Amino acid sequence: MTAGVAGTVAAPAAVRRRRWRPGAWPYLLPLLVLVGVWVYLPVLGTLVLSVVDWDLTSPTAELVGLDNLRRLLAEPEFGQAALQTLVYAVALLPAATVVPLLLAVLLWLRPGRASTVYRSLLFVPAMVAPVAVAVAWQFLLNPLNGLANEVTGWFGLPRVNWLGDPAWALPVVVVVTSARVVAFNLLLFCAALSGLDRRPVEAARLEGATDVEVVRFVVLPQLRATVVLLGLLSLVLAGQWTFTNVSVLTQGGPDGATDNVYHRIHTLGFVYFETGMASTASVLVLVFFTAAALVAGLVRGRRGER
Repeated sequence: MTAGVAGTVAAPAAVRRRRWRPGAWPYLLPLLVLVGVWVYLPVLGTLVLSVVDWDLTSPTAELVGLDNLRRLLAEPEFGQAALQTLVYAVALLPAATVVPLLLAVLLWLRPGRASTVYRSLLFVPAMVAPVAVAVAWQFLLNPLNGLANEVTGWFGLPRVNWLGDPAWALPVVVVVTSARVVAFNLLLFCAALSGLDRRPVEAARLEGATDVEVVRFVVLPQLRATVVLLGLLSLVLAGQWTFTNVSVLTQGGPDGATDNVYHRIHTLGFVYFETGMASTASVLVLVFFTAAALVAGLVRGRRGER
């Protein structure tokens, strides 16, 4: 009798232990499907296209193996575009970290209605369509009747072919792109600062600390992770940030002086219809940034252990 009752009581517990509990998987499944369709499936397609010769119109594609890679590495234009992508990354680094950090800290130290208005005005360049901004700059930098040359003419300076001179074209693309980068990263720094506790700041001021000392010893140490993250994003996304301005303002010219890897991939794939070479270049970019991310992760892990 007792054994029967015990078996009856124990049975539901055993059933509960054996029951499969899905947990969070039903909620994650739609996201995983979307990521697989829109991220990993195109990556797989790019890998396949990187070993074939196809011009987007032919009904068949010829398998060429690593020939696309050899042709791409032998192309001087791709090497120049890769080097200039690194130049863009370094040139945009202050706009991605130093300038927005300085503006965000100044706004944070003086909270109030005016600070909110200034923050909104500074964020405007990030809300305007990049193509519209590039077209506006194209009119402003027109070498014949653009406003930029009109302003420099007031000071007796000679007219400059801003987009047609190799010495000026790349710095102009950097400056035009910097406004959007500063605006967007300013919002991220303001979000990070909004989570900081103001009590240590007030305590430091009661001890006689100046604003510079407060920022240096209280605020900046708490923003170190955000600065590193945005710096890494600048190195990774510089080519994408400048793509629209390069495409609209210079088309990679003059003589490839403003080209970058992403614009070169677009040119190979949709201007010359060299789909295989464009896909190979995309794979190289993916491998490079994956390796860079792994190295950055290892370095941070070792610092954490220390």
